[in-house]
Amino acid sequence: MAVHGAKAKAIHEVPIVDISPFTSSDGDFELQKGTAQDLAEKGHINGCIGITGHGVSPELLAEAFAVAKKLFDLPYKEKMKAPHPDGPTPHRGYSGTGRERAAAKTEAETWDGLDGEEKITDYKESYEIGSEENKIQYNIWLPEEVFPGFREFTTKFYWELNKTAMFILDALILSLEFTEDEANNVRALHSGHDNQLRLLHYPPIESGRLEDQYASRLGAHTDWSAFTLLFQDTHGGLQFLDRASGEFIDAVPKEGVLYMNIGDMFQRISNGYYPSALHRVVVKDSGAARYSIPYFVPPDSHGIIEPQPSRVAKDGKQMYEPVTFAEYSEQMFRTINVYD
Repeated sequence: MAVHGAKAKAIHEVPIVDISPFTSSDGDFELQKGTAQDLAEKGHINGCIGITGHGVSPELLAEAFAVAKKLFDLPYKEKMKAPHPDGPTPHRGYSGTGRERAAAKTEAETWDGLDGEEKITDYKESYEIGSEENKIQYNIWLPEEVFPGFREFTTKFYWELNKTAMFILDALILSLEFTEDEANNVRALHSGHDNQLRLLHYPPIESGRLEDQYASRLGAHTDWSAFTLLFQDTHGGLQFLDRASGEFIDAVPKEGVLYMNIGDMFQRISNGYYPSALHRVVVKDSGAARYSIPYFVPPDSHGIIEPQPSRVAKDGKQMYEPVTFAEYSEQMFRTINVYD
């Protein structure tokens, strides 16, 4: 079940890139160029890579996962004191198990095996957090007495992850050899105020439910963001589509590795050089709860997203028309039904 037009050799594991030349205080440009080239060679195949040297401390990550577990261990009625609204705006607060169908959130242009995926109801619960300065996608917080310190920690964690995201953005920009004006333009599109921190809990799945062909922890989809960072616990289940073979490959949990996938917006910025990665979460151990923390990095809502001229010149054709992230999101929500 191969991807249309794919010619690359099939791969069997997600490649790893060390971005420490960007996160270190030295900032050696020659080392950064080598890292950027490595990123280009590995990242453009399937739009996904593992990243080491990302600068997020193990201690901070351990605290974040502990906070997530404490959050989801709260009684349901307490979590529902910060309910996600029925519609897409704001995409913030708590969503209970089975409310969202991520498999619907894709243009499905890159894979001919999506039949049935859109029927999957994701077996997970989540909590969405954004910038306190975003007045459209405004935060929906639990009362402080329900979870003391939750708001303070997750706000701090949100901006720490944005630092890593901007290092990765710099590496992506350099990997595409953008002009100085193009690089500044792309950076200006990413203020961090439209990012989204998501805490996820996948409860254990009853053995009987595994016989359901539509049982999944998270159906196959692409992200709408420019790119997404993903931290996961040791239970695994995250998979990315290999475009050459049409098969999904495991993003194996590894100490010190976060997984990054390109989203629909950076696919457009790069004129398709970096493809938006189709990915899903499957059940590896039905008896175990799974926790993960994705961090979505979209462009600002009303900035113009379009292929950069130098990339178009190299490719000989502009693959995408200009669009804003707000327009793109609205269009996608009109054509799909993400929430019941």
